Amino acid sequence: MTGYSIKENVNNINVPHLHFGMQLIFDESQVDSPNEIWIDVYQIIEFLKKNRSEVYMANEETKDYKRKFDFVEESLLTN
Repeated sequence: MTGYSIKENVNNINVPHLHFGMQLIFDESQVDSPNEIWIDVYQIIEFLKKNRSEVYMANEETKDYKRKFDFVEESLLTN
């Protein structure tokens, strides 16, 4: 379970789940201050979900992997 409350099930979420976010920190004064910058990662997750791809080992020596298929941004495609 996630959350900051010491009481269980504060938000009626009674199943284990993952809560994550992305915070931009340009200097240490932004940590735990009113100047925090948080990013809504929902659109990033949706983009990655639509662009899942198999990967393959592109370089045996360095163990680098590459995507089998390129990213596709549907809004940039023309009809």
